[in-house]
Amino acid sequence: MKIYREDDLRENRLRAAGVAILGYGNQGHAHALNLRDSGVEPVVGTRRGGTGWHEAVRAGFESVSVAEATARADVVVMMLPDEVQGDVFREEVAPALRPGATIVFPHGFAVAFGVVEPPPGHDVVLVAPKAQGHYVRRRFLEGGGVPCLVAVEQDASGRALEVALSYASLIGCLRAGAIETTFREEAVTDLFGEQAVLCGGVPALVRAAFDTLVTRGYAPEIAYLECLHELKIITDLMVEGGIADMRRRISRTAAWGSFGAGEAVVDENTRRRLAGLLDAIESGEFARGWLDEAAAGAPRLAARIREEAAHAVERAGRRVRALMQGTDEPEAG
Repeated sequence: MKIYREDDLRENRLRAAGVAILGYGNQGHAHALNLRDSGVEPVVGTRRGGTGWHEAVRAGFESVSVAEATARADVVVMMLPDEVQGDVFREEVAPALRPGATIVFPHGFAVAFGVVEPPPGHDVVLVAPKAQGHYVRRRFLEGGGVPCLVAVEQDASGRALEVALSYASLIGCLRAGAIETTFREEAVTDLFGEQAVLCGGVPALVRAAFDTLVTRGYAPEIAYLECLHELKIITDLMVEGGIADMRRRISRTAAWGSFGAGEAVVDENTRRRLAGLLDAIESGEFARGWLDEAAAGAPRLAARIREEAAHAVERAGRRVRALMQGTDEPEAG
C-alpha cells in the first residue's frame, strides 16, 4: 500500500490553475473553502437559485451554471450527488470541457459503475477524503487534515497522479496522508462499509437492541443511553487505539461479556449475509437499483426515512438529549 504525504509532492500543479467545484453540498463546500484558504479561488457551478447557489454566494464565491464553470476551468471537480452525475455530465459537463482539462471525483461510484464515461484526452482522478465534509473543513481549520484515497483512471497528460496529489494537498488531506487505490476499490469498499456497518448495520443493531429492552419493560430513556448514547464512547476508543485497546480500557465485566455476545450476534449466517451484500455491490446490482429508485424520485427512500423518524428510539433520544443540554427539545409532530 502506497501512502503519499506532503514531502512526496515536489510542486503543486494547481496553484495557477482554474478550478471549478460543481455542486456546493456536503463535500463541495468544504473543498471550495479549503481551496480558497490555500490560495486557489474556485468558481462554483450550481443550479441558479438553488440551495447550493445561495450558500456559495453567501460564502463569497462566484456561482455560475455548471456548464459555464466547466468551460472556465482547467480542473473540474464533480461534487454533484451520485444519482445525478450521469445526466449532468453528459448534458452540461462533457460538451463544455476544455481540451486537456482534469476531471476530479470525490467518490468512485459514477466511474466504477459506468454512470459517467469520461471522454479520452483528459486526466481522470479520484481524491476521496474519508470523512464527512464538515469534518474535512474543521480539521483543515485546526491545522490538520483527514486521510484521503487517490486513484488515476485516465492519465492523458502523464502527470495525473501529481495533479491528484496537488488537489489533495490544497484541501488538507496530504497533512494526514493519501492512500493509493482504484476507483472500483474505493466505490465498492465505501458502499459496503456504509451498508454493512456505518449507516446500515449499526443503526439496525441499535434499534433492535433498544426494542428488545423496551419490549421487556425497561425504560426507553435508559435503553437509549445504553444502546445508542454510549456508542460514541466505544467508537471513539476504537478509533483512538483499535478494538483490542478498547477492550483493555473498558471494565473486565464488559470485556468478558462482549466476546461471547459478539459471536452470538455476528454468526456464520450474518457473515453469509455480509458476503451477499458485497456480491450485490460488486455486481452493480445495488448501483442499478439505487439509480432506478432515484430516477423515480426516491419515494421508497423517503418513506423509509419517515418510518424511521417515528421509531420510539427517536422519541427517547430527544428526551435524553434535552436533559443533557438543559433544554426542552420539542417532540416531533
